[in-house]
Amino acid sequence: MKKKKGNICILGKGSIGIRHGKFFNNFGYNVIFFRERKKKLKLKINYNCKEIYDLNELKKKNIDLFVISNPTSKHFESVRKIFKKNINILIEKPLVSNYQDFLKLKSLYEKSNINIFVGYQLRHDPRIKIIKHIISKKNKKIRYANFKLKTYMPNWHPWEDYKTSYAAQKKLGGGVLLTCSHEIDLACNLFGEAKKVFCLKTKSSLKTSVENSIILIIQHYTGVVSNLLLDFACTSSDQEERIFQIVLENKEIVCDLKKRNIILKSTNNLKIIKPKIQVSVNNIYNYQNSEILKKINKLNKTKRPKFKTISNAERVIFAAKKSMKSQKFEKLN
Repeated sequence: MKKKKGNICILGKGSIGIRHGKFFNNFGYNVIFFRERKKKLKLKINYNCKEIYDLNELKKKNIDLFVISNPTSKHFESVRKIFKKNINILIEKPLVSNYQDFLKLKSLYEKSNINIFVGYQLRHDPRIKIIKHIISKKNKKIRYANFKLKTYMPNWHPWEDYKTSYAAQKKLGGGVLLTCSHEIDLACNLFGEAKKVFCLKTKSSLKTSVENSIILIIQHYTGVVSNLLLDFACTSSDQEERIFQIVLENKEIVCDLKKRNIILKSTNNLKIIKPKIQVSVNNIYNYQNSEILKKINKLNKTKRPKFKTISNAERVIFAAKKSMKSQKFEKLN
């Protein structure tokens, strides 16, 4: 039997935590799940792992990385518990569920030497990397971008009443802004830091305590404007889509995230770009976690990114929530 490379501790044993565990196990690490209480799982695990119910049990183990994949409302409290251990942390998106916890996390980060990674997997999608390369020399020519995510949240976990899910409850950190924030992070990742935002909530038939559908405008410091429709109340499967479009002066880039290829349109030409490496949800997680493991030792020896850099999407989210109330553009803090 091969000697394990180290230990990864995952807080939260839902579908995302189990997925993370699978990849870290495949990378040769011991996987340890921390759970607040014993509870029978509906999902099967096909790899070796250990469960603990008291973080003090970790004192005898050298943990290489903590992964926080419990409900968003519990993220800050989880971080607070493990920050004293001075170990790198991967937090599933979004970082936290409210602005008060955001400020507390910022304070903790700035007083420590810990590296925090955020689980925005789309950054590691081969299609996104291709698009970043295409637009890297054309940033000044980008006019605007449109992002559209239309899905039906009750279908995500058909075995449960959607009203009891974290996505449908404000107290658990739900709502389409927090739950479907990949597109927000993607806009910031492609076009740079956001300067100000405007956000409106649209009508929805879902009975929840959160916003189910929003229209968001992001003005980036680069001059690019991103328009986002995030809707998890789209009842018809025929209307579901996940697509974005980047409009340049004489070209248009279209990426349908439900399809493999990227389309480049110009006046008299249409070019299809096929990623050379596999595109799938599992592989994107695999690429992300592999890259994080490579970065850990390197980041410990170099200057860490500023908190505003790792929290671009969350800064947009909390400004957008403020904008929904004020009904005007809000600058980012």
